[in-house]
Amino acid sequence: MKRKYFLAQHGLTLIELVIGITLILCLLSSTVNLFSGSLKVWTFGKQQSQLNQTARIAMDSIVKDIRYAQQITLKNTSSLVVTKVNGEIRTFQLGEGLHSKTLYVLIDKTKAIPPGGISSSPITENLVTDLQFVQRENSKAVLVTLEVTNTSTGERTLLWTACYPFNLQ
Repeated sequence: MKRKYFLAQHGLTLIELVIGITLILCLLSSTVNLFSGSLKVWTFGKQQSQLNQTARIAMDSIVKDIRYAQQITLKNTSSLVVTKVNGEIRTFQLGEGLHSKTLYVLIDKTKAIPPGGISSSPITENLVTDLQFVQRENSKAVLVTLEVTNTSTGERTLLWTACYPFNLQ
């Protein structure tokens, strides 16, 4: 008689259901933790990549203007004035006050051909923590140092290059 009872059973017991659900929840929670960790790593990598890209764009902009400058003047170690062949004057410097971490280029086209006004445009937004220009007395080369900081992680990236102007008088 007992043998017929086991053969006729068609469902799961409550204990089997609880054990199965517990195992599924353990697997799902480990999968969610793995996905969450991967998402954090991806987000950090994306932020770091954007920070490096912004720093390189800023550095390339500065270097391009130095290379084709007719005259270079250092106002101080963190401000550089570049006069282009057409008479346009560009000043690279950090902002002031709330914008002290923003790299600006001030463009003066009053002596340029065709003449224009003075404009200011940011190259980076609130990322640059240090900007330095150095030019040795005996050399025409300009050493540019640019440091950017990730605001969310505090990680710093330092870029530097030496640039030699082609048209310097």
